[in-house]
Amino acid sequence: MNHKTNAQEKFHRLRKQAEIMMANKTFPSTPPVVDDPLKLIHELQTFQIELELQNEELQRSQQELVETQIKYTRLYDFAPVGYLTIGVNGMILNANLTLADMLAIERSSLIDQSLSVHIVSEDQDIFYQHLRRLADEKTRQVCELRMKKTDAAPFDAQLESTVMSYQIGTPGRYRTVVIDISERKTMEKEQEYIQKQLFQVHKMTAIATMAGGIAHDFNNILFIIIGNVEFLMEDLPEWEPLYSKLNTIQTAALRAAGIVKMLLSFSFKTDQEKRPIDVSFKINETFKLLRSLIPSTINIRTIVPDTDVMILADVIQFGQILINLCTNAAQAMEETGGSIEIKLETQFLEQGDVEHYPALKAGAYAKISVCDTGPGIDPEIMSQIFDPYFTTRDVGKGSGIGLAVVHGIVKNHDGAVTVTGKPGQGACFTIFFPVIDQKPEIKAAPPYDLVHGTESILFVDDENDITAVAEETFKLFGYRIEAMTDPIDALAIFKLNPGYFDIVVTDMTMPNLTGISLARALQDIRSDIPIILCTGHSSLIDEDKARQLGIAGYIEKPVEISDLAKTIRHILDTR
Repeated sequence: MNHKTNAQEKFHRLRKQAEIMMANKTFPSTPPVVDDPLKLIHELQTFQIELELQNEELQRSQQELVETQIKYTRLYDFAPVGYLTIGVNGMILNANLTLADMLAIERSSLIDQSLSVHIVSEDQDIFYQHLRRLADEKTRQVCELRMKKTDAAPFDAQLESTVMSYQIGTPGRYRTVVIDISERKTMEKEQEYIQKQLFQVHKMTAIATMAGGIAHDFNNILFIIIGNVEFLMEDLPEWEPLYSKLNTIQTAALRAAGIVKMLLSFSFKTDQEKRPIDVSFKINETFKLLRSLIPSTINIRTIVPDTDVMILADVIQFGQILINLCTNAAQAMEETGGSIEIKLETQFLEQGDVEHYPALKAGAYAKISVCDTGPGIDPEIMSQIFDPYFTTRDVGKGSGIGLAVVHGIVKNHDGAVTVTGKPGQGACFTIFFPVIDQKPEIKAAPPYDLVHGTESILFVDDENDITAVAEETFKLFGYRIEAMTDPIDALAIFKLNPGYFDIVVTDMTMPNLTGISLARALQDIRSDIPIILCTGHSSLIDEDKARQLGIAGYIEKPVEISDLAKTIRHILDTR
């Protein structure tokens, strides 16, 4: 209605403009005629001018319309998203050039073709559900699916569709916008990966904290067991039947102590410290821990040469490689059982051989194979198994970082790792480390055998059983000992007669006063008093920090009393 009114007003203005122009126009003089013919001529001339003006206005309108159509076409065809019109059956009725470019196809080839042809088969149900919701609800609908290009990999797309205005005699149509969301999906995956990493860091921190607390208490218990066994063995001859049983208990306790120490090493992140290690020895050492971690339904065996095979590596990280590979294999065989074989051999890779291992140079390598008799690996996922957080296990049964950690450690050690295996034929991981000629550092044993003495010891530990073992044992060794369970009381006794004590042995984690605080207080009273810090586990102190604080000795529990006595003897003798 408004359009019609505007048109009438425009032509009314044109009529008025024509009359004004007619009034101002000079016509050639003509012989006077009757009034009616002159009036008629005037009207005709006015109408002619009006027609000329209307024609000019029409041409301008046509030009504006053409320009508007060109702008619209450009906006439609070159929009940053794909536009198309589809029928209720999903057939493409119209599409812009952007959509054709997105699908790498000519626009003419899109018309009268089902949009589902350009959707990956697994996601076509999503598209048809999208159409059904449009037909049922008649409201804007959004879905995400994967579309395929003619000559490239599929991409993630978002479809936004609305129902076009219904016209009598016209079939139903939908106006659809197609948006390439590949970059957004990539960012979402990266964000998800970062969140998983953050969660893993928090989880490992919590595990490490818990492991530290358990280790402290567990090591104190082992100290009591080992100390009492050692005390009993001191009074028994080796031929006594009881002596061999006590020796078995002592061996088991020391083995448990080794397991706790290794677990702590894996729980707490430590700086990489590469040094020469004998791979044969390290494999046999790690085997003991693996045997305690892996169910007895799974057999483990090692094949290592009698000769040394030296590599430059971080001891803890090297052990972590074996732990991760073997626990992965064990989890794959937890229902069926099976066997794991760890094999070590040396191999010289020629220049032609290293083409299969781009990260390696020609030379001698330690070749470690970890093979199992499990279900094997699907060829479709073979290229993904070293990706962070990739796992085939159910949620909560695997973090997907074990093999990624293996790959990272091997790469940081200038090595390479490969995997082979087929479904039903087990899996075999092969690792290469460069061989070196350097021998491992061997710490010389102390040049003393005696553990006895007559000096005075102040022994402080909040565990009654530990102080009882220490008191009985050191008296047996000939020392005078004052064993205290409260560090505050120990400090008070030391203040009464600082010159009486020759050495102090103190625990680290105690109520009221930590071992470090007690050591500082003792040093304030007497700066030359030698102090040995003996701890089950603490994140606050290590051997380097203890040395910086002027601590004479640092020992981690559990420790054999005889070894503690040797350390005491050594410190007293050197002073």
